[in-house]
Amino acid sequence: MIERTGLEAWRRFLKAHAAMVGAIERDLERSGEVPLEWYDVLIAISDAPGGRLRLRDLGRELVLTRSGATRLADKLEAARLVERQPAQDDRRGVTLMLTELGKNALRSAWPVYARGIREQFLAKLSPEEMATLKTAMARIAAAED
Repeated sequence: MIERTGLEAWRRFLKAHAAMVGAIERDLERSGEVPLEWYDVLIAISDAPGGRLRLRDLGRELVLTRSGATRLADKLEAARLVERQPAQDDRRGVTLMLTELGKNALRSAWPVYARGIREQFLAKLSPEEMATLKTAMARIAAAED
């Protein structure tokens, strides 16, 4: 059984996450930038070793099903933000790389996204709360790895 305080913490976490993500998504849309879901793909590829991310790893990185990751990659490829290439270590595998257009989209969206993080998240927490939250979320994430 989950105690009431734990359940309330879970619900508030979900509501806060949804509110923050919704606000950032609206800011990106109003600014004419790529959708937040696309931004997440672009940054995952950009941060991957050598700027290459295997399609199968995209799903794990963004918590998507295999078909969801493929559909999302299809959309970004159609928008010419990413390109697919054979995996270097396995010719049956596919890696995603950013195109110049994708790199530009990432750079252009970042200031809007950063402002959203500051206004929707950081501005509402004290330094102590941020440190506690960072530690707690790291512990939860480490348990999944």
